[in-house]
Parts: sequence; structure tokens; C-alpha cells
Amino acid sequence: MTLAHGTDRLESDRLVLRRVVPDDLPFYTRLHALPKVAEHLYPEGRPRSPEETKAWMEYTLASYEQLALGYLAVVRKADGALIGRCGLMDMVVESAEPEPGMRRGWFGRERAPADVGLTFETELGYTFDPAVWGQGFATEAARCVRDYARDVLRLSYAVSAILPSNARSRRVAERGGARADGQMHVVGLAWDRWVWPLHIPPQGRTPT
Repeated sequence: MTLAHGTDRLESDRLVLRRVVPDDLPFYTRLHALPKVAEHLYPEGRPRSPEETKAWMEYTLASYEQLALGYLAVVRKADGALIGRCGLMDMVVESAEPEPGMRRGWFGRERAPADVGLTFETELGYTFDPAVWGQGFATEAARCVRDYARDVLRLSYAVSAILPSNARSRRVAERGGARADGQMHVVGLAWDRWVWPLHIPPQGRTPT
């Protein structure tokens, strides 16, 4: 995600959100391979392989420069532990609602087809180590990113793609003020679409 000039991190009461660095790879390799995490992220709940996580990290690092977006590493202030990721990524959806069926979406514009009308959006996503679930860290991090998207990036809204079975993620979105807005079909799965209204008209930038 974009960081304002002179800013290299975001902070909340208990957390620091900073850009992902290569040394974070072992943590994310372990996180993405956990069944309790994979069931809410990937088709058939298949854990991500080390090679896939490495590719994810390379994409994330490139996204900082190419799209001025990206996931941020979430660090707990109390002990400096890396506990998850939260940030903004490129999201693309079909502009028109198909009849019948639901709109298709893609994580990343390079995966979207060129023969349909598309809307370019910004997704607010978060994934945390199950060891810290239930402690409010995801809600705190998501609100921090939400406020930054509103106050600094001046986005008018963001979206989150949440699987219907992911009650924890849904509660985070609800606590942050997001509202349900139908469904979309992405990577072979039906996701609930949640919209975070940010209430400030964009100045110099629109959701892309």
C-alpha cells in the first residue's frame, strides 16, 4: 500500500504495520501452510507450498513499486513478534452483474481477461497466525489500514473478499464498519463481498 512521504510504517495501540521484507519469508511459509489458515484462503483448503509463498512474497514486494499497494507485515509491539499480514491489494471485478450467476473477480489485474468490462478496486485483506486469534489484533490492524486508506490515500471505499464460512473474518469487517454487498466468484470459489465505505471523496486518486 502507499505510504505517505516520510512514512515507513503504520502504528496502532498494540501493533506496528511495516512493509514485508525477505527475512519474513519463513514466517509466511509456515503461516500459509497451516490448515486452519488455508481453509479460509485457498481452493479446497489446500495449504500453500513454500514455492507458492515465495512467489507471493515476490509479488508483494513488486506491488509496492508497481501499484503502490501491498500487504504489510503486522508486528506486536509488546515483544516484536511477527503475527500476520494486513494491507491493500489490487482487486478486479466484472463491471456488469451477469444474468444468471455472480460477478467474477480476480486478485491482481494481470489475471483479469481483456474482453469484458472491468472495475478496478482495492481490497483490504488480513491473515493472522491462529496463535493470536481472538485477541483483537486483526480488528485493530484492519481499522488502522482502513483509516490510512481514508485519511491519506483518500479512497472512497475498499472491499474485502471473505469466504461465507469464515465467521472470524466477517466479524472483523463488521466491527470496522464494512457491509455485505453480494458475492463474487474468484479462484474457483464463491466469496462474500464486503464494502468498507470510507466517506471521503477521493482527491487525486480513485479506487483502482
